[in-house]
Amino acid sequence: MDRELLAGVLDRDPGPGQAARLDDWRLAFNKGGEGGAGWRIVANLMEAQGCVVYGVVYRLPADRLKRLDEFEGVPHHYRRTTVWVEPLRRRAAQAALAYLAQSGHLVTEGEPHPEYLGHLLRGGAAHGCPAAYLDWLRDLARGDARECFRPID
Repeated sequence: MDRELLAGVLDRDPGPGQAARLDDWRLAFNKGGEGGAGWRIVANLMEAQGCVVYGVVYRLPADRLKRLDEFEGVPHHYRRTTVWVEPLRRRAAQAALAYLAQSGHLVTEGEPHPEYLGHLLRGGAAHGCPAAYLDWLRDLARGDARECFRPID
């Protein structure tokens, strides 16, 4: 979610992102990291009826998407899939690409590295993700949250 981190990966600013809601999925820290930055456990999405994930969507040109794929380790570590998200500032669903961990890289759910969590929280806050979700994310990272976020609408 962090624009600054993404700019480093893409070797250029990704442009403005927008917060969006993804229904019937949950965020899990169950993808084994590569350890280069000390991140042994990273985020993954898993289908889960009634759960909600908030994130940030960016519009990327094909060459930057290819660079992101390389960074994420597609197709060995992650695979891309199309999901339907609802931007928070617009009530119209739109297609977006999401990265899902390949089964051979799933690990027992655990706590992410604080620096990694910081990127998620900074990006979410900067783009207007709900405060209740960001609080839940902090709790999840400490092992104190329920399995998934279910907003009270």
